[in-house]
Amino acid sequence: YSLKRALPGRGPHASAPYERRSLHMPTSKPPAKPPAKPSAKPPAKPPAKPPPAAARPPAKAARTPAKAPQAAAAKPRANKPAAAPAKPPATPAKSPDEVAADLQKTLAMMDALMERVGDAADKAAVRLAVSMGADEAQVGALVERQAEAKARKAAAQKGQPPAAQNGAPPAGPPMPAPKKKGWQAPQDAKTREKALKDGCPPCAPPLERCWHCFPNLPPAGAWDWLGKDQPGVRDRPGQPIKRFLQPGPHRNFPTRVCRKIYLLPLGDVSGAPAPEVLTELLRLWFCLEVERMKPLPAKALAAIERDEDGCGYGAQIECPSAQKVIHAHKPRDAFIVIGYTMEDLCNSSSGFGFLFGEANLDLSIGLFSFARYADDVPRSSPRFLRRCGMVLCHEASHLFGIKHCVYASCVMNGSNHLEESESRPFALCPVDLRKIQLTLDQAKVNGKDTPPVDLLARQRGLVAFFDAHGLVDDARFGRGLLSALTGEPEPDPEGAEAAAAPPPEGPSPPEPPPPEPPRPLRQLSDQGLK
Repeated sequence: YSLKRALPGRGPHASAPYERRSLHMPTSKPPAKPPAKPSAKPPAKPPAKPPPAAARPPAKAARTPAKAPQAAAAKPRANKPAAAPAKPPATPAKSPDEVAADLQKTLAMMDALMERVGDAADKAAVRLAVSMGADEAQVGALVERQAEAKARKAAAQKGQPPAAQNGAPPAGPPMPAPKKKGWQAPQDAKTREKALKDGCPPCAPPLERCWHCFPNLPPAGAWDWLGKDQPGVRDRPGQPIKRFLQPGPHRNFPTRVCRKIYLLPLGDVSGAPAPEVLTELLRLWFCLEVERMKPLPAKALAAIERDEDGCGYGAQIECPSAQKVIHAHKPRDAFIVIGYTMEDLCNSSSGFGFLFGEANLDLSIGLFSFARYADDVPRSSPRFLRRCGMVLCHEASHLFGIKHCVYASCVMNGSNHLEESESRPFALCPVDLRKIQLTLDQAKVNGKDTPPVDLLARQRGLVAFFDAHGLVDDARFGRGLLSALTGEPEPDPEGAEAAAAPPPEGPSPPEPPPPEPPRPLRQLSDQGLK
């Protein structure tokens, strides 16, 4: 900026030349200003005239009396006690019926806990009998006695009214059972239709006819697969057909070269179902060629890592190590290799103390253990075969890229415990069955002339397999699916044999009761088993 300074001794209008000075770095210190000369005191101004009376403000003394009444009035207000806070409204007392209902719910919860404790004690007794050398007949007799005792207890509780168990006369009609709370899977008609048809070509026969055959998933409990903070929380969105058909690493297709499913016995397989039975089941389930693979050599088995401490079932096989060894011996024409064993499994690197099975989609290798399925049933029973077959088909379907199902109760549901897995039907719901059909139709393992998958022939083959191995309820459920697909009733072989038999002499027997709906739970041959 420029600064003009008046020079002393020059006129008031004289000025020096301009001097450039930097704003940030002054070149020189400006000279100090001369001290100001003391100026003479200006004369005092005359006092101002007082304003007129109308405009003059009132004196201070005059304002004081006006404030006094306010202070006087506020003084008693300060000494007045503060009003007490309003009391909350009193909670109405519960009626005797409500108190009785609460007690009934508490007792029901306690009964459920005691029932679970009793089931655990029964299983422990069976394991103890097996460890002490009891044969299958003795174990079966023990399980039957336990089932009879439980049935008697259930009948005794069912025969008494709710209030009579507490020693009081029943008051009014019996209270309804409390509804089970928990996350409910989306199983309405709109969600199912979108999951099955959105982004998917039409199917013949129409699979939507089969929805009524599959029961809904119950609300998830605290320890169930879909419960809160359980591993199944990530499965809640489901996998509709449209998402399944998107290209990506989750899809796995058989080819003309890699078109076979191999079944591999790994380690100790004594007591497991016969390999011929498991091979036939896989062939019918996936409509592909299945072969039994030779056991691994001793050197390869020795290379598999094991946890010698175990988790109650002896030394455990480490799944990642075993899958790598199996993959090294995978045949060239293998689409997937499924290993099964009667030894316990674990995955210590992932924090799993034990596993029923584990599938590796990247390697197309699955490994499953049947060791924990024979705790409370003989290994020769149809129920043991059902448990092994269900986990075999479930995990092998994962190797096709099929994830857990939430649209109905089917074999592709996840499970956290044995009771949950046994409550599922041994069948694929329409969404998962359509995924298998689309994968095989798109693969065309026999060339361009490969015919589409015949769902009716597949289902009839599974029904014949269930009948041949004593899985009566699953065979009945399969006939219900066939009736839904064809629109015609499927004949029951038991009813046909009864009709072909000659009529007995004497009075005619009473008419048989109407047929029961499909029950995908326990087998008739194992009514005494839980």
